[in-house]
Amino acid sequence: MNDLEIKVAFVEPIGGHRGNEFYDFGLCKAATDAGVELTFYTCDETHMDEKFPFTFPTVKSFHRIYGNDFKLIRGIRFVKAIFNSLRDAKAKKYNVLHANIYHFSRLELLILQLFKRNGFKIITTIHDVEDFQKYGATINSTKYLKFEKLIDRIIVHSDFAKKSLEKYFKHFPPDHIHKVPHGDSDFLYSAKCSVSEARKKLNLPAEKQLILFFGQIKKVKGLDVLLKAFALLRKKNANVQLLIAGQTWKMEEEEFLAIIKENKMEDDCILRLEYIPNDSIPYYFKATDVVVLPYRKIYSSGVLIRSLDYGAAIIASDLAVFKDIIIDSENGILFQTENHEDLCSKMLTLLSDNLGAEKLRLAAKKTADEQFSWKLIGEKIKEVYTLSLNE
Repeated sequence: MNDLEIKVAFVEPIGGHRGNEFYDFGLCKAATDAGVELTFYTCDETHMDEKFPFTFPTVKSFHRIYGNDFKLIRGIRFVKAIFNSLRDAKAKKYNVLHANIYHFSRLELLILQLFKRNGFKIITTIHDVEDFQKYGATINSTKYLKFEKLIDRIIVHSDFAKKSLEKYFKHFPPDHIHKVPHGDSDFLYSAKCSVSEARKKLNLPAEKQLILFFGQIKKVKGLDVLLKAFALLRKKNANVQLLIAGQTWKMEEEEFLAIIKENKMEDDCILRLEYIPNDSIPYYFKATDVVVLPYRKIYSSGVLIRSLDYGAAIIASDLAVFKDIIIDSENGILFQTENHEDLCSKMLTLLSDNLGAEKLRLAAKKTADEQFSWKLIGEKIKEVYTLSLNE
């Protein structure tokens, strides 16, 4: 099969709404650089294509599906957008749908159903095998069967995700589940400046040591564990502050604000509880001394890849996903998941070891360049498309 026969509709409604643009445009660029013909269908909150000269078309068919309008109205707009995207893809004689799955929702299912009925091969990247919006709740495993019957090939980002998925996709061929890494971040934005310049740009304290928690704030990401560890750390290091940058997601802010208040940490916690613009993100990683990922459970982590890519000194919980990437004390530090005392100890040690931290930063960047380049990912994705079309 020659390259021109692989024609892909990449349908990702989230796009720029919650910071998916890096991954979406990175994947689309990687696929087209590998010789795939592709159109990116997304929402009208996506703007990265207006700033960078990508070679593939971006069609913003998902209009006003987010916001404060009634849920039913936004749902109708979503369904209409699926039909418009399908119509455009059929007119272009496309033969593959590539969709991201986050929640195994009815609308995600509808995308697959409509494209499948129209003869498309269905490729999905499954990011979260279990819905982390409902972390801790009982899983309804019956919903997975509907997806299993529609999908031809699955992409996951980790061995842990593949193993977890096989519990729910019991009849799906294991050799049709492909591990493809999550791509790096600095192919579009970088912070080519000093630490002091980055701090000045973000209005951060010049002299304090800074610990960064970055990304959407969900219960599963363990911010409360970090806050408890930071409360202990402050008693041993008076020159440290915690920077929390990201939007809350299905979680009351009061839950962690109460921890801050209880431990009288208001003056030492810098809260940027908001969407961080893409062009500002690299400066957060440049400005901070340590990046902490205190997650309880994860199938893949864009924040980890971003931390590696921007050369951060990383401390992460010892989850299987992180242990596959982080070699303890070489390109990052691992602590015992949920153990805030162990996390405090690891932060205290790293903050007092400038040479050790610099070694971690260099090794982190090397890991990103060698394992998570979009060129490598583009070749792997093209192979998955080819396999599906040859069946």
